[in-house]
Amino acid sequence: MFIKNIDAKKYEEATIGVKVNSNTNLKDVKEQDLAALNKKALSIDFEFITRYLSQKDKKVAEILIGGNVLFLGENYKKILEGWKKNKKLPDDISLQVINLIFNKCSKKAILLSDDLQLPSPIPLPFATKKE
Repeated sequence: MFIKNIDAKKYEEATIGVKVNSNTNLKDVKEQDLAALNKKALSIDFEFITRYLSQKDKKVAEILIGGNVLFLGENYKKILEGWKKNKKLPDDISLQVINLIFNKCSKKAILLSDDLQLPSPIPLPFATKKE
């Protein structure tokens, strides 16, 4: 996975009850030549967005991470044809790609949210006193 751009903006202070929503969009799929491996792959462009909204759905902050994932597979031409036809990847491949994107980008979003003094986009564990 390669990250091409990161943009994090805070529009106003986060208050109690801010809603956090993260999702990813697959933007494009292209054939890529991997000369060093003497193979072809699919380059899957993505956008990962974490939005912070007030209780009245006003935008509080946004973290955007863009990049691409390389997919090496036997049926890459068939997968590419399917993408060109209906802008979808097969479910099993889509699931793998989206899980990878969420795994890598969520970690970056946690660090960026801390820098912007925003709640973590993923609940973090914390210690409590034993009674």
